[in-house]
Amino acid sequence: MAEAVLSAAAERIFALIEEQAVYHVNLVRGAEEEVHKLGQELNTIRNVLEDAENRRFQDKSINTWLWKLRHTSYEMEDILDEWEYALLKLHKAPPKQKVCSFIPSSSCLCFNKVVARHEIASKILNVKARLDDILEEAKKYGFKIYEPTAYPLPEFVRDQSTSFINTEEVQGRGRDGDTLVDKLMGNGGSQEQSGIQVLSIVGPPGLGKTTLAQLVYNHSRVEGSFVPRIWICVSNPFDRAAIAKGILESIEKGSSQGADQLDELLKRVSERIKGKKFLLVLDDVWTENWRDWEFLKNFLKCGGAGSKILVTTRSEIVAETMGKSEIFCPGLLSDDDCWLVLCRTARLERNEVEIFVDIGKKIAEKCSGLPLAATTLGGILCFKRSLREWENVLNDEIWQMEEAEDEIFRPLLLSYKELSPTQKQCFSYCAAFPKDYRIKVERLIGNWMALGYLGSNSDDMELKGKECFDVLAMRSLFQDFQEDIEWDDINSCKMHDIVHDFAQYLRKSGRDEAGGVEVAAEMNKSKRNQACDPSQVSNVDEFCTLYCDEDSPPNLCNRVVRLRVLSLARCGLEGVPREMDKLIHLRWLDLSRNKLSKEDLKFIFQLYFLQTLNLSRCSLEEIPNEIGNLSHLRHLNLFKNRLKELPSEIGNLKQLRHLDLDKNDDLKELPSEIGKLSFLKTFILPYMATIQIPEALGQLTGLRKLKGFKGGSGWSKLGLLKNLNQLAGFVSLHIRLDGMDLKGIVEDSREANFRNKKYIESLELIFEDEMGEEGSSRMDVINALKPHPNLRILYILRYKGSKLPSWIVSPANQLRKVELCYCDLTSLPSFGKLPCLELLFLGRMMALEFVGREFLGITTNTNFVAFPKLKKLKFQLCEKWKEWEDITAEEEESPAFQVMPCLTRLGIDGCADLTALPHRLLRKARSLEILDIPASSSGLRRYTNKEGTDWKSISLNNPRLQLREHDDLINMIAGY
Repeated sequence: MAEAVLSAAAERIFALIEEQAVYHVNLVRGAEEEVHKLGQELNTIRNVLEDAENRRFQDKSINTWLWKLRHTSYEMEDILDEWEYALLKLHKAPPKQKVCSFIPSSSCLCFNKVVARHEIASKILNVKARLDDILEEAKKYGFKIYEPTAYPLPEFVRDQSTSFINTEEVQGRGRDGDTLVDKLMGNGGSQEQSGIQVLSIVGPPGLGKTTLAQLVYNHSRVEGSFVPRIWICVSNPFDRAAIAKGILESIEKGSSQGADQLDELLKRVSERIKGKKFLLVLDDVWTENWRDWEFLKNFLKCGGAGSKILVTTRSEIVAETMGKSEIFCPGLLSDDDCWLVLCRTARLERNEVEIFVDIGKKIAEKCSGLPLAATTLGGILCFKRSLREWENVLNDEIWQMEEAEDEIFRPLLLSYKELSPTQKQCFSYCAAFPKDYRIKVERLIGNWMALGYLGSNSDDMELKGKECFDVLAMRSLFQDFQEDIEWDDINSCKMHDIVHDFAQYLRKSGRDEAGGVEVAAEMNKSKRNQACDPSQVSNVDEFCTLYCDEDSPPNLCNRVVRLRVLSLARCGLEGVPREMDKLIHLRWLDLSRNKLSKEDLKFIFQLYFLQTLNLSRCSLEEIPNEIGNLSHLRHLNLFKNRLKELPSEIGNLKQLRHLDLDKNDDLKELPSEIGKLSFLKTFILPYMATIQIPEALGQLTGLRKLKGFKGGSGWSKLGLLKNLNQLAGFVSLHIRLDGMDLKGIVEDSREANFRNKKYIESLELIFEDEMGEEGSSRMDVINALKPHPNLRILYILRYKGSKLPSWIVSPANQLRKVELCYCDLTSLPSFGKLPCLELLFLGRMMALEFVGREFLGITTNTNFVAFPKLKKLKFQLCEKWKEWEDITAEEEESPAFQVMPCLTRLGIDGCADLTALPHRLLRKARSLEILDIPASSSGLRRYTNKEGTDWKSISLNNPRLQLREHDDLINMIAGY
């Protein structure tokens, strides 16, 4: 797991040698040759790491070797930091001190340089000697050498699964099994489509995906509906010939003799399944190669209508590779179900259950809902018949129990081995967080970056980190995701307890085997220094990370100087601990929600290697000029302070990618030097402040996310955005209209050139309208802001025009979500024409009285579908809305006329004047499951009587329709 650190260290060594030449100094005099050799040795070791990683689980002495290497590599990084720090200090010294005389009267700086030279050279020689020993030790293992781009595919060993199962031994999967059977039988999920449908069971190792597939495969309804039924255990690698042979042998109930060539196998399979409604179960699929799926699909397409393929996989990537695959994610078992599994596998008699029930249920909680963990722990308890033995199992961490290690961690180990070296390091680092900790994705990626796991290529580290997170998430190593509504991306996640145990096991195994002398010596140092908390020191040694969120600040003793990641958020600080001057290796620092002064910031701005700095909610009124020292800074969070201006030195932050100034409501202007931030990707401006944006903003052509930009009358020019064509994700604009220069605003809006910004996915338009009734040309402004058809989400707030332009409902648009709030529309656009729209929210439409047929976008086409993808529709506080026009009886009867075929939820809240729903339209919406009519929609109260004619009328074709009189659709929309 040291691969990325070693690579970065080798690159830094050669870069620092070049940098010394620029500054005309040599801080490694006397050790130049050793330094060059050190860089070469790092590259040599890096190329054997993959083999060492693959063999560490078979030979624990290799774990020890890797642990020594990892900690030596961290020590080496520390030395390189000191080397670069010394160079930076020399570079930032006053001009008169930059040149050193070599006569006895030389300055103090010259003396310091000699001391620094001696210390750095000496440390490099020491670490070189340790690395020599590690290299020598590596020879006895005979590691294979692989180039960094040519890592071997890991070998996988997994027992072949079969379709046989004792259903009486399965706990807690009845509901999941019934749901899957319904989907296979066409009573759930998507509607019947042409071709073979694929249903994928996706989840982490040990969740019971195979067991669930076995339950479904042997269900009586499935047995009677699919002939033939075929079970194939795929595993890795994906062997096309073996799969075709297995399918043929399953169909023919015997040998595939006479079909040795793949082509002959495929022909015989096609002949046997032609026209037949079959079920094919592919258990434990790993391949992410779409060509493998095309191979399967091509020779199975001759099957009969209704044929299904059921896949089990631990990776969403696999499911997505299969094209239009419906994904089913089984839930975790309850603690009670885990206890029943424990009872069965521990073979407890009825009288024994009463003895062990209290402690047994506590052990069941350790399983965290994972069936494999419950089965494994039950097996361990099988031969333990005393309470003390059960208490030992309860008190042990799973990763420390040798009996459990093989069974529980083996499937996780298969997933781990498939990861790249970078992904392995990033995954195991997650052991640094406590169990059940909600991990912020941006924070996690920043931590990986700070530790050197994402390499040293400054251009794409954030992108590489996001890709790494996505891979780990898609392989089910994270769970409980929360999305950021604005940015339409994953904001945070958790890690299952057993997966966390596995990450701990990966980290601790090497350290514990190294144990003995080195680890004991480190801990003894901590004990001798009473100021150091041994647990904190241990965490720093292992992860170079220390989180003290909401705790009293730690004593930053000498034992924690190697920190790369430090959080002191919400620690009640009133100033920065002066011991922080020792933390020169810090890359990631969170001081949010503490009270800091300008002098504190000057102190912090001497930590030259900082990449991420969070100063949100710190009561800051001024940023000192010394911020320009942070030449490595990539993320700066100044959210919710009291800043009135920014220093021009902020333009020195050449590596800055993310700048958050939101909630600094007194901020009036930005320095023109903001245009020097050529790598800036995310720029968040204060929502409430009116800032004059310098024209230099137009130079930030790499900007991808922009929030809070204010343009229009008396505000900044929208035309500044003309060349920002890399804008992507979420963009928020505030537009002021006062009627004085509407023509100029229209031209300025057109100058912004939104039509060419094809990467924007979500656009928010907020109007500050002071035009009065004469503002008849408001629609010209929105027309001028017409975005690229790729836009997926559109928010429009406080628009005072009576109509919206036609481009909003163009069938060429890819809009999935539209929200209109506080708008004065008298009629609604033909939203029914949008082919991809899934969610529509209409709130506080104060001028809306009538929703007519034009809302559906009805055309004269023979086959017409209004709102073909709409799933959720919400009207809220449309207080003057009186009528919703229905479709005709002929349209209701026509099978060629469809309305909202995918609608599952309709909410009408606070629309008191609306007294009737469109019955015929709702009867056509046959997927409708929930109708929300809160008490605030008093005119519709008659629909709450399920025995009344109105309810029976709208539910005539949909007996599954449920009524909800409390409205939680708003919360549902917020999580969309």
